[in-house]
Amino acid sequence: MGQLIPFSFDNKTIRVIADERGEPLFVGKDICDALGYANHNDAFTRHCKGVVKRYPLQTAGGLQEVRVLTEGDMFRLVVNSTLPAAEAFERMVFDEILPTIRRTGGYGQAQQSNPIARVIEAAGAFDPLMKIALAIGCDQNTAAISANQAIAKLTHVNLLETIDKTHLVAPNQEAVYLTPTEIGKQVGISNQKVNAKLAQLGLQIKVGGHWLPTPAGREFARTLDTGKRHHDGTPVQQVKWASTVIDLIATAQAA
Repeated sequence: MGQLIPFSFDNKTIRVIADERGEPLFVGKDICDALGYANHNDAFTRHCKGVVKRYPLQTAGGLQEVRVLTEGDMFRLVVNSTLPAAEAFERMVFDEILPTIRRTGGYGQAQQSNPIARVIEAAGAFDPLMKIALAIGCDQNTAAISANQAIAKLTHVNLLETIDKTHLVAPNQEAVYLTPTEIGKQVGISNQKVNAKLAQLGLQIKVGGHWLPTPAGREFARTLDTGKRHHDGTPVQQVKWASTVIDLIATAQAA
């Protein structure tokens, strides 16, 4: 897998992949969004001459096959865009992005000597991502952790770790909190069945492969960043539950 090279244009993230030969492949969706194409498939069909390839890329939703464009097809989309910003985008690619990729092997390497700039750029995405998490029902701490994880996947900058706030907890600190495995041992079922029961009770929901408390479940849940890392380097988030949910689960089993 080639090197992922993210950069920004007009507050939009443009992802470029330097393949094994060092040639740039542009993520098609990012280019279309930046250049104002509402229908991506139509833009590819009408303007791109090469075959639109798919490339495995780690995203906020996990490993996905994204469509990528060659340098030539990227410029075909540029010249056919009706946005005034297209000229500025083309100038940025010609004058800055491509020369830097070919000179250093990666746009990101030019930023590595200035960690403050990297943190500031990453922080710019924090509020929009947190608003998305809040909109789907996450509490403040869960939303902050989810936004931080997304940023870490895309930029390799861990904002919470930078400010030494790797452990975020829910407001309720009085009860004893247990993992699903610990709860399962007390009620005699597996942790998978505990998670299923919590979902059945409407206390949690699975989002992007991870269990997150629902609005109804927040009063029972405590969410924290464990300080550990997944294989892709992103923080491991853990949800613990107040011991009071044991009675709820036992009642649901008996029903």
